[in-house]
Amino acid sequence: MTATFQSLAAHCGIAVPPMLERLLADGRTRYGSSREDWQANWFEYTLRAQPLLSCVYDLEWIDAANAAQIAEQWLHPRFQDGRGFLPFAISGAGDAYCLMRTATGEAAGAGMVWHDRGDSAMDAAGFEQFVFARLVESALDFEHLLDDFSPAQARECVLANLQAAASYLSDAPAQALRSLAAAAGPVADDSTGMIDEDVAARALSVYPAFESPRFAVVPRWECG
Repeated sequence: MTATFQSLAAHCGIAVPPMLERLLADGRTRYGSSREDWQANWFEYTLRAQPLLSCVYDLEWIDAANAAQIAEQWLHPRFQDGRGFLPFAISGAGDAYCLMRTATGEAAGAGMVWHDRGDSAMDAAGFEQFVFARLVESALDFEHLLDDFSPAQARECVLANLQAAASYLSDAPAQALRSLAAAAGPVADDSTGMIDEDVAARALSVYPAFESPRFAVVPRWECG
């Protein structure tokens, strides 16, 4: 049977958040219509926030089949002291961005699980906060985009993502992203960001402060 995020969620015991469900339904996690389409048009797609979070450092959305493979072969409760994970993206090194719950089954947060480290932590209390924080961080520091884009183009990419994400977020975070975009003026030729730390801190304060205790993770190569 073909894996879907809904079937994987039922298997993992972690519900697909409404925002992620909408992004999947709208095709906002896809890299073009095909591999060939993406290879030919990745520059324009990235500038237009396709997929969403195209401005974020080292994050690649994955499909349900890849998520199921990661959840089954590595981030499965039988390997991870009862903790459940629902992967939705990866880094270039194979680390997994996941929704995750505690061993006692408490509400899921979101964060990255390193493939080669013995512990991890939730980065955000939920998927929306995770997306919001990654976008604010990209506005603060877009240096990673400068290998392929000029500072003005990097700014365009981040702005497109802020505007696109605002239509998926709840009211207060959506307005915070719009305000952040409005505060971002033109950038210089040597710029590596479009807002300062004070603007970023004000934007991030729309969510309650969140800190997660670290927990043990069995590295990928030790599972199976």
